[in-house]
Amino acid sequence: MKPLQTLAVIVTLIVGLGILSWVFSKVAPTPQQQVQRNDSAAPDSETPDSAAGESPGDPDKDHYRQNPFKPATGQDLPKAEVPEIHFPFGRMALGDTGKHDFVVKNVGKAPLKLARGPAQCKCTVSGLKEQEVPPGGETVIHLAWTPKDIGEFSQSATIYSNDPAMPEINLGVSGEMFPEIVVTPTNGWTLGPFSNSNDIPLVGSLESSVVEKLAITRIETSSDQVKMEAIPYTAEELEQKNLRVGYHLKGHLKGIEAPTAVKESVVIHTDLEKYPKFDLEVTGTRTGALTIIGPNWFAGGPLIELGSIEQAKGKEVKFTVMIAPGEEELKLTEVTADPGYVTARLKPEQTGKELARERYSLFVTVPPDSPKGIWTSSNPGKLVLKTNHPNVKQLEIKLHLNVD
Repeated sequence: MKPLQTLAVIVTLIVGLGILSWVFSKVAPTPQQQVQRNDSAAPDSETPDSAAGESPGDPDKDHYRQNPFKPATGQDLPKAEVPEIHFPFGRMALGDTGKHDFVVKNVGKAPLKLARGPAQCKCTVSGLKEQEVPPGGETVIHLAWTPKDIGEFSQSATIYSNDPAMPEINLGVSGEMFPEIVVTPTNGWTLGPFSNSNDIPLVGSLESSVVEKLAITRIETSSDQVKMEAIPYTAEELEQKNLRVGYHLKGHLKGIEAPTAVKESVVIHTDLEKYPKFDLEVTGTRTGALTIIGPNWFAGGPLIELGSIEQAKGKEVKFTVMIAPGEEELKLTEVTADPGYVTARLKPEQTGKELARERYSLFVTVPPDSPKGIWTSSNPGKLVLKTNHPNVKQLEIKLHLNVD
């Protein structure tokens, strides 16, 4: 390389390095600039720290993790006076929010500075109207809390001050959380299968430990089959159960003679705006003297679910029948069905008048090569069984099947 070319390369490198140095000096701060920036970003010792995403000046959100104030010195000092440190709130309804105001007075001779400290996760502090209270002045601190669990609760919050005698003001509330209204049974009365025609008692309650007044204005039932009344608790019962109001729910389902599904309702109307009514159901199945057991049997229909049936093969299902002994062995005197090719037959398994319940097998059959068809909930089939038993003269059963 020629001397002049070498010199040109060296000059070019020197110029390039100079430009890069100038660019970096504009982008990266000097140590002195870094210190100045850090100092300017440091929070004011009298402005609460802010959590992520919160405005530093928001008085309802910002709080200190430790006291930001230096204790006041000199002859004239602030003096915090808090007439009420703890407030026994008493009973609360589950889900409600409790609120209480605490007053902080300055009975000293210098301004009293206040800042929010930490609070329990279920307690919020707001309404700190004055962050600096002049001598002879006062401010209000508002606490709000929403406990989520049944039982006793205790919530607290800390307020920091520059009063050397009271650098921390710990405010607290306590009480007990209850469900607002308790209705038993919760959704109504599930009676299940029952085999006699006696009246069935319906017993329940409506109670509250927090509602001061509650009146049941009327009770509606879906039919005359159900009777229900509400009887107020006595003063002794309320005291014993630690309640403010309570009612006994007493009624009955009238006896039902024929086997059938039971679905009734009870609607309890109250004078509460928040809970104007409570809907309760009464469900069950009157099975009669005869009980049928099997995986394809649904007493609530009553229904036999035969499912899909291959036309060429047909299908037969077996059920166990339990019944109190009659004068003679149980027999089917007549069987009618829709579709007409469905048949039914009984086979004695364990019989005798000395038994509490005789046992039979009931076979329901769809023969092979039966005509195709679909019988579902919107268009069910039917199986009618007539017997020689005095307590079960006829039994009507719905059929669901699909022959394809």
